[in-house]
Amino acid sequence: MLEVVFSDSTKGSMKVAKYYNEKSMLGGAIGYIGKKPSKAELKKHFEGQAVGGDSQDVVYIGFALDIGDISGEFDGIERQNVFQKAWGRFYFDNNEKEQLFYNQRKDMEKLLSAAINGTPIRIWKSNIPYSTCGFYFICNVLKNIDCEISVVSLPEYKQVSENEIVIYSDWGQIEPGKFYQFLPSERQLSQSEKRMFSSRWIGLVRENAPLRAVVNGKLISVPEDFYDYIITKNIPDYDFLMARFIGKIMGDYDLGVSDRWYALRIEKMIEEKKLIIVENKDISHPYGKILRKVTV
Repeated sequence: MLEVVFSDSTKGSMKVAKYYNEKSMLGGAIGYIGKKPSKAELKKHFEGQAVGGDSQDVVYIGFALDIGDISGEFDGIERQNVFQKAWGRFYFDNNEKEQLFYNQRKDMEKLLSAAINGTPIRIWKSNIPYSTCGFYFICNVLKNIDCEISVVSLPEYKQVSENEIVIYSDWGQIEPGKFYQFLPSERQLSQSEKRMFSSRWIGLVRENAPLRAVVNGKLISVPEDFYDYIITKNIPDYDFLMARFIGKIMGDYDLGVSDRWYALRIEKMIEEKKLIIVENKDISHPYGKILRKVTV
């Protein structure tokens, strides 16, 4: 079984989930902040089961396909330019960028090999934009290959006790030992469904908007200022740290929008003189600026 995910962090979690062992996790080195947890609390935190299979049978497909140009190849110059625009401020060098796209190519080769050779493929998708984009993209890549595909969709929430509900937005929130809990919702993807989602991806590529968002449960092309209202609505009347502000709106609006996209739009507002830089408090971090709203 080849597991397909849509972020590098989820790939790491899934690799652990494939062979998860509660006893070995409890026996390893554990770090904590604040009061030391009790043995019962630790046991509850680490309790879980393995998804099963080989940890090497995990691939991450579709780098940030909700943003930027999608008209070319998944690893082409267009996507590399998107990486540079959104992640360049984090001081990634060319070697690191090439490594990311090299890994994407290797994972794509593994996916195609699995599809052609009859290895079952299981896709772990959520309803946030980059995951939905990745899912549509894979359906298009595999549209002409007769292969077995199943999908595990992340629910909006899970009731864990009579008085407790956990709300989810992305698989990155799930601990490795808990992935198995979602396996009962796994379902087979039919050929007609695969063709339908492939067609939707082709439509998005044709439109090639600067951004794609999930609106009322549907993935659509939107303008690059689509999320600007959220930013402007929440800008305080006092000086604020860019990093803390981005963290707040991401917490308040759990839309699956990356911090990099919010940062790009905030920098556009600085360029347009809607915000000014009061101080570059931490020059080692791209979000280390103190900002102030410009009042007219």
